[in-house]
Amino acid sequence: MSEGPGLAGAALRRPNAFLVLAGLAGLAAAAALVSVGTGAVPIPPARILDLLRRGAADPDLARDAGIILGIRLPRTLLGLMVGAALAASGALMQGLFRNPLADPGLVGVSSGAGLAAAAVIVLGDRLLAALGLPGPLPFGVLPAGAFLGGLAATAALYGIATRSGRTSVATMLLAGLALGALGGALTGLLVSISDDRQLRDLTFWSLGSLGAPPGPRWRRPPR
Repeated sequence: MSEGPGLAGAALRRPNAFLVLAGLAGLAAAAALVSVGTGAVPIPPARILDLLRRGAADPDLARDAGIILGIRLPRTLLGLMVGAALAASGALMQGLFRNPLADPGLVGVSSGAGLAAAAVIVLGDRLLAALGLPGPLPFGVLPAGAFLGGLAATAALYGIATRSGRTSVATMLLAGLALGALGGALTGLLVSISDDRQLRDLTFWSLGSLGAPPGPRWRRPPR
């Protein structure tokens, strides 16, 4: 009895999918290697691999070890984890809406997170001063605020789209577009009342910076 065309097609596609995944993993590793070696002090890839092989105890590699292990490698690994989380969230959205073009920005989750982050940057130090609390803000408040903003947008979206225990995907999509527009408008309002330093922090955040923003407004985590 011969196999059906669906099983045969799946068998033919499986090696191709494996090759694609292996190629993408190789590209990610190469990009990470370039990222670790790029900066104010350029470090060749061969020296980075030598450092990872021989360890930081080698006196010839002491300076490079401080730069790579203390600054660049943690941020590169964090960037890879953030990218994996974004890819997973995008895949969940695509599965939920059955649309390969769906993403968290489509349903207002990104706008909610961006609005909360902008509120922390622009209003955080003013709130501390109004409450008489010592500053500056810990840097961890910024990603925590963005997470809570995205969570609040998701909860609001689910509450709007759910009636009698049933969730309408079409209503969720339309409500998400409305929430995204509202979040973008409120973020623009916060941008309009921000000063130069806050505007620079907003720019770094929107570009995906993983470092503590410059300036005295933030208490940076210890290294």
